[in-house]
Amino acid sequence: MDILFTIAIEIVKVIAREVAVFVAKRVGKSLSTSWKQIQRRKTKRTTHNAGKRLKGDSKKK
Repeated sequence: MDILFTIAIEIVKVIAREVAVFVAKRVGKSLSTSWKQIQRRKTKRTTHNAGKRLKGDSKKK
């Protein structure tokens, strides 16, 4: 009976590890995607502002 209990615990450990890896990959992928979108937005904003400065449209004259 002890052997069956030990085997069952090992099986549960393996399944838990697989689930953890799967969840970590999904979370990592979604975080990476959202990070890329944020960086893209920042890049667009700074590029737009730089273009304004080059054209001389600033209000500090």
